[in-house]
Amino acid sequence: MFKQWIKKSVDLSLLSADVAEFLKRKGFRSEKTEVVKGFLVYGKASSGGGVIVRILGEPDDFAVELESGVARSSIILGSSTVVFGGGGGLLRGLKSKEALEKLQSEFWIYMEDLVARLEGSGRSC
Repeated sequence: MFKQWIKKSVDLSLLSADVAEFLKRKGFRSEKTEVVKGFLVYGKASSGGGVIVRILGEPDDFAVELESGVARSSIILGSSTVVFGGGGGLLRGLKSKEALEKLQSEFWIYMEDLVARLEGSGRSC
């Protein structure tokens, strides 16, 4: 999922640090990397699942994207193995999907609050 904010003047470094902390509180190991025009925040769960948060743009015009990596592919792989006795993989994948949907919901609520709290932090002194 993807969301864009305009005219908020948010310090993207502070935003990405807070996103990394959010993922840690949710049980992920997180790592923040600076890229051209933004940041990537990686979150890896102990179960092997993971998410990537892309924060790209400028303080007054930036976008945030939350993408799951491993959880989505495990659901696809799990459904193809049911015929061969791999139904447990499907069950784990569905639980991961439910957990991911909950994480996404909580993440976007958190982002709205975080952007509001950091509004104006990207202004030059």
